[in-house]
Amino acid sequence: MYLRQDGTGPSSDFWGTSSLSRGDVGGLLHKPQEDTSGLTFHALACGCAGCAAAASSGKDGSAVHSPSTSSQGNLTTIAAPSNDVAIDGTINPGETDFFGFNLVAGQTYMFSVYGSGATPLPDTFLYVLNGGFGLLNFDDDGGAGVNSLVTYTATYTGLHIIGVEGFSASQTGGYTLDALLQPPTDIVGDTFAGAPSLTIGTVAYGFIDAGPDGPYGPGFGEVDTYSFTAEAGMFYSFEIAGGADYNSDIFNLPAGELDTVIAIYDGDGNLVALNDDINFFGGDLGSRVGFFAEESGTYYLDVFSYQPYSGGFSITSSEINPADYDPLDSINWVSANNVQFDECNTAYVYFAEAGNDFGEGLPSFGWTDFEKQQVMKALEEYEKVLGVNYEITTDESAATFRLFTTTSASFGAYMYPQDPAFGDAQGIAAFNVDSGGWGAFPQSLEQGGYSFETILHEFGHGHGLAHPHDNGGGSEIMLGVTAAQGSYGIYDLNQGVYTVMSYNSSWETGPNGESPFTIAGVSNGWAGTLSAFDIAMLQERYGANNHYAEGNDTYTIKDVQAVGTYYETIWDTKGKDTIRYDGARNARIDLTAATLNYSPTGGGVVSFVDGIWGGFTIAAGVVIENARGGSGDDVLIGNSAKNELYGNAGDDFLMGRAGGDKLDGGADFDTASYQGSGAAVNVSLASGSGSGGDAAGDCLTNIEAVEGSAFNDTLTGNSGNNTLTGGDGNDKLDGGSGNDTLDGGDGNDTLYGGNGIDALSGGDGDDKLDGGNDNDSLSGGAGNDKLTGGNGIDTLDGGIGNDTLTGGNARDHFVFAFGDGQDRITDFKKNTDLIDLRPTDLVWSDLDSNANNKLDDADLYVSVASGDTFIDLGLANGGVGGVDVVRIDDVTNLTKDSFLFG
Repeated sequence: MYLRQDGTGPSSDFWGTSSLSRGDVGGLLHKPQEDTSGLTFHALACGCAGCAAAASSGKDGSAVHSPSTSSQGNLTTIAAPSNDVAIDGTINPGETDFFGFNLVAGQTYMFSVYGSGATPLPDTFLYVLNGGFGLLNFDDDGGAGVNSLVTYTATYTGLHIIGVEGFSASQTGGYTLDALLQPPTDIVGDTFAGAPSLTIGTVAYGFIDAGPDGPYGPGFGEVDTYSFTAEAGMFYSFEIAGGADYNSDIFNLPAGELDTVIAIYDGDGNLVALNDDINFFGGDLGSRVGFFAEESGTYYLDVFSYQPYSGGFSITSSEINPADYDPLDSINWVSANNVQFDECNTAYVYFAEAGNDFGEGLPSFGWTDFEKQQVMKALEEYEKVLGVNYEITTDESAATFRLFTTTSASFGAYMYPQDPAFGDAQGIAAFNVDSGGWGAFPQSLEQGGYSFETILHEFGHGHGLAHPHDNGGGSEIMLGVTAAQGSYGIYDLNQGVYTVMSYNSSWETGPNGESPFTIAGVSNGWAGTLSAFDIAMLQERYGANNHYAEGNDTYTIKDVQAVGTYYETIWDTKGKDTIRYDGARNARIDLTAATLNYSPTGGGVVSFVDGIWGGFTIAAGVVIENARGGSGDDVLIGNSAKNELYGNAGDDFLMGRAGGDKLDGGADFDTASYQGSGAAVNVSLASGSGSGGDAAGDCLTNIEAVEGSAFNDTLTGNSGNNTLTGGDGNDKLDGGSGNDTLDGGDGNDTLYGGNGIDALSGGDGDDKLDGGNDNDSLSGGAGNDKLTGGNGIDTLDGGIGNDTLTGGNARDHFVFAFGDGQDRITDFKKNTDLIDLRPTDLVWSDLDSNANNKLDDADLYVSVASGDTFIDLGLANGGVGGVDVVRIDDVTNLTKDSFLFG
């Protein structure tokens, strides 16, 4: 185990789709054991300034509140809760509200308070007192968020007093106090069938009973299962709180507190979300998940706890439309001021001598020249996107940023933002030389190294950026993020390749996986620049540098994993620019700039090659015009500009999108795709041109295959061996000369093979297929199709539907299977053409039932009418008549020689 900025332990977090059983899910969950890492963990969630602020505010468990005795006369007596009791109230400055409940000895009750109303109480505190106002129990953050929840078993019968107040005396606002009696038996089952329904947006409560192992296996108790309805395209968040908070002993919870787990399944029983702890070592043993509903329907939510704990819990839920939210709000430290630059647009950096820790109470070791150089190199990344300057100063009093190196087992680095809450500490930063290889392996400080990314991260705080996984400084939590590490949020946007403020470094969900934290890997493969979200948020605060990289620049994807290979976000303001790769690996280059929303392109799209930790994304507003692949099988994707995409050697895939592009596949078999076009396209490989939709103005060279749009496309091949794919819509495909493959896709398509040995597939819809010359293969697919073989020895298979088959000249094969429908052959030539029944497994005797060696009315499953022969394949197979029938026009007395049997 190693630490970067954070001091959290591992998190059991899952978001996706899996067919895991409940027992399998139980196997995914684990708890770190006390002191197994050899590191000292603290209640702080991390080493950054935001978590340090939480500690300094008094929420470190070092003190226990006492209710104000001056308010003890404010007592409202309530009857003992036989069912749920809900009380709404308001806290004024310095006020505590008290409520009296007559409880019964031995019975268990749950008391929950949360902010509510137009102006909610922001941070609640709850007491359980005896009739003389003596403290029996208390809770600060055992409820959802910073709300309060206590499960209490009465030790005597009589008056008990519940006190409600804000965490600090100055806090005011509305609240709701809920009181519940635990039922004598478990009223919520553990099966999907009959699961009670949750109403999204409300607070619900339940109890976990002590008892034997539940469905999730050893170590886990009974399960409460609920159902809820989700709408496709919406995001859902659930938090389970069981009373444990930073005051709790995480390895030995007090009575009534739970160590909860939440699991969510879709209607088919597939696991879609799972979370154990929000922050185990921070003392938050509640559970929080968020998931994006890809399909509408009923989902199921399981709540359970580690053994041997029992007690009450709350469920809070919300439905969110991602389109209403801005991911930049998740990294904006709202309460931080901007860095102040002088009249020369310069801010100053002071490197502390050994022994100077700026009053932080930590050892201070001083700086080497290389360390200083790399810090200033990291600041160059801020200079290029903001147009500001940073200089070293030897005058501490003149410095904006005051930096020292230190050592600690509880953090990797921290920096205080320009937030007045931090007073004189603003701009102070500590960097742990024992973390991330900083001291032992200084190559970690190279651009793209692990510690270099840490420097970028900490100066992000210094400039007003926050973590996407918490609400430090008033930021929002990125949608779908439930933990500091291992939780990527919707569309996997919470990782370093999209924001260096994430604790998920580099591109952990990419095809190559997480960058290796090894001696060889510590110097490369991480973020070497600010990422797209960071650039956008910083430019929103400080303005953009619109005079950077104004020439015709080339950005080359590295082919070797070494110093200088890293993830980079391109900030480029002018010129005709190119992303290229010159090696033999398979490259994917996408010229899409970051869209800055909750979408797959929100943080940009990574251009990369297989097996290399490094590549490029493109900042919002930046236009890169060209892409060039290597000798592998590359994917090159353009944007709305006039792009030039060159595939080079290999079987490449080129998608220019709008803009009138030049698509040159280079050597080998290359594809031009218009799948994303918003209108029909007309593309001719013979003329090398396109029109309509994204094809408008395109020039195509060395392209062998074309994919159409979802509309009514016209695709034409050339003299080579082409593959034309229509996709949706009523398409017209003409292969031209050569041995072509044509696929109409959905819709009523028209396919013409032309010269050459062609393979035509109609797909769904009522299609027309004409093989043209040579020996062609025609497959109608679903729908009522018309197939014409043309010249050559052709194979015609109508597929599902009532099809009409015309073989044309030469010796043609007509293929039939059960389920094909009522098909017709218009030009069958006895002693020349063949009817292929091999897919049916029928034999000649199944048809020639009277054994006279010909098919006529005397056979059970054959009829002759008006000179035509009808063969009922369904009846011959013992099925329903009139469903699978082959009609052969103008032919009677067929013999075995006209058939192929298996």
